[in-house]
Amino acid sequence: MQIHVDYCNRLKARTNLGRGEIDDCNRCKVLSDSFKNWLQKTARGKYEGGDTAWEEAKLKSYSRSEMRLVEIQEGLCSEVKKHKDRCYGLAEEVEHLLEQWWVHEDPNSQDLFTWLCVSTLQYCCPQNHYGPLCTACPVDENNKICGEKGSCDGDGTRKGNGSCICNRGFAGEFCENCAENYYSTPEADCKPCHKACNNCKGEGAAACVICQTGWELEVDVCTDVNECLKENLCKVNEYCINWEGSYSCKTCDVTCKTCSGKGITNCTSCEVDEILVNGMCLDETLKHQYLLSTMKRLALYALLLLVASEGSYEIVNIKCAKQSSDFSGKKLGILL
Repeated sequence: MQIHVDYCNRLKARTNLGRGEIDDCNRCKVLSDSFKNWLQKTARGKYEGGDTAWEEAKLKSYSRSEMRLVEIQEGLCSEVKKHKDRCYGLAEEVEHLLEQWWVHEDPNSQDLFTWLCVSTLQYCCPQNHYGPLCTACPVDENNKICGEKGSCDGDGTRKGNGSCICNRGFAGEFCENCAENYYSTPEADCKPCHKACNNCKGEGAAACVICQTGWELEVDVCTDVNECLKENLCKVNEYCINWEGSYSCKTCDVTCKTCSGKGITNCTSCEVDEILVNGMCLDETLKHQYLLSTMKRLALYALLLLVASEGSYEIVNIKCAKQSSDFSGKKLGILL
């Protein structure tokens, strides 16, 4: 019996999708999952089209009929979102095997994945088995694979060596220990050490065995080292920022020769033709403008203090101008 499959959609999928990276076992699993999906979608108790009289005359139920297989084949892989092209490719390669399983095998005793991917193509192994010979994954004294804290290398495939790939925080042949920089809890879990620790006995910076680089032991607790207190740590035109366990150097503002922090107001020295005023590097013109502005603000502040101390004036207006103060009766308009 020859099954005709709609290859047009398959060709279109290959054109639209790049050839994805996936091994033979996973490719076979994608195909078998799709077949199972279409097996469920086509499950019905009567014929819908075709030579139903001939089928019924042969006393062959729809559930294992050629008609149903054709329906499954036509939809096969079409719903797959990832690696669709690889699914279509394998479906073409094993079409005769799918037909053989459909006609001769009992799906109740052996599912398609086991028959096709494990036994026939030998792309995969049963769960909890690995390697070319599908060797059983090793178990611990409690008959648990990797203590249920990891997985067997190559599990379910024809690859791997069966060693335990432990979950994060666990280590050992059967993942029975905590990894470096993790500590054991009463709940048999492994938690990460404090960032100040280079290995630890428990929770917090006081449980460190050794302090990490950038930390130092003070009164039995690992505390952060302020590297920025050291001299000449950064370049001449840079300033230092301390982080927990480390530091970084940042470039000073372009107006500064040297500085103590970010921005134009943290300069500590200036170029030859400039002077340092309140953390800013100013040339002669900017210097006079800055001083004049400062003097105006100070004069206004002093006048306001005078008015407030006299208690006999009401401030009615504040404007900036070049004229001096103007008093009128008990009301004061301030003009600067």
